[in-house]
Amino acid sequence: MTKVGFGVIGAGIVGGALHAQVFHDSPKLELVAICDLNETRAREVAERYQVQHVYTDYRDLLARDDIAAVSIATPDFAHREIAVAAAQAGKHILVEKPLATTVEDADAILQAAAKAGVKLMVDFQNRVSPPFVAARSAVRNGDLGDLKYIYARLSNTKYVPTQMLPWASHSSALWFLASHTLDMACWLLDDQPRRVYAVSRSGVLRELGIDTQDFHVAIVEFERGAVVTLENSWILPESEPNVFNLKMELLGSDGAMYINTSDHRMVEMYSGANHSLPDALGLIRDPDSGRQTGFVLAAIARFVDAVIDDAPVLATGEEAALVTRVLAAIEASAQTGQPVELN
Repeated sequence: MTKVGFGVIGAGIVGGALHAQVFHDSPKLELVAICDLNETRAREVAERYQVQHVYTDYRDLLARDDIAAVSIATPDFAHREIAVAAAQAGKHILVEKPLATTVEDADAILQAAAKAGVKLMVDFQNRVSPPFVAARSAVRNGDLGDLKYIYARLSNTKYVPTQMLPWASHSSALWFLASHTLDMACWLLDDQPRRVYAVSRSGVLRELGIDTQDFHVAIVEFERGAVVTLENSWILPESEPNVFNLKMELLGSDGAMYINTSDHRMVEMYSGANHSLPDALGLIRDPDSGRQTGFVLAAIARFVDAVIDDAPVLATGEEAALVTRVLAAIEASAQTGQPVELN
């Protein structure tokens, strides 16, 4: 029986190391092709996962009749053109978060996917992270009463904008990180944002040659009255034990819940040279088999289930477009110093 063909567009840190691995490991599909502007990088990923076809132009990959679905793991700002073309080619689409960095781009992707009748999923991976799944269950079960307030902090050390992301000047901690936590807030509250207030500051990164904000702090009011504070920074010191710092507090009428997935203290390691808090949730490697597990890979696998088994997608294009719309409003509020109302 012929397996369903998948392709990966963007062979960097996420596409090359995560999407390609999940597709390669799945018995349900065949990973047919890898595409990246950097041909050397694309060929390295293709060799690692025994992929036969390599492209540097996504249009060549999309022209293949034996590919039914693609993942788009290009930089934050470079999703629209590829996603619209993929939809027009009749391919099901997995897009890395955020869906887009402008409302216009997000709407264009939604419209193209709807017109073509293809599945569109956005990789909001924390929806399958065990602590947040537990939080959603607690909220749904009424354990916290009426959820009133959420504080969400997700920040990175300077390593991310200065070394990991060569395109950091075209994004910010708001787009790169708050897309996760805002989606979590909407998902947990099951409600729509109605007003945002925000501030941002710049200077530290610009002195390092990276033209983007150092941090954003935003307050988001929701339709039913809940309030969410989002804190996102790209200037944490590199001496921190993890490259990210993720904390969330939920306050309800009858209880509270505290989540800490970065300074988790489940596993602490101290050597003669340094200390670390090894990841015990997202990407866990079995040293005997070499296989990796964890919620980061599980989220991508949900796209496989959606395409092949017609299962629900993890996060819809509409949900992701809402995140883009709110983040754009936060950016506008930070620039003007005024609150922004959301329609």
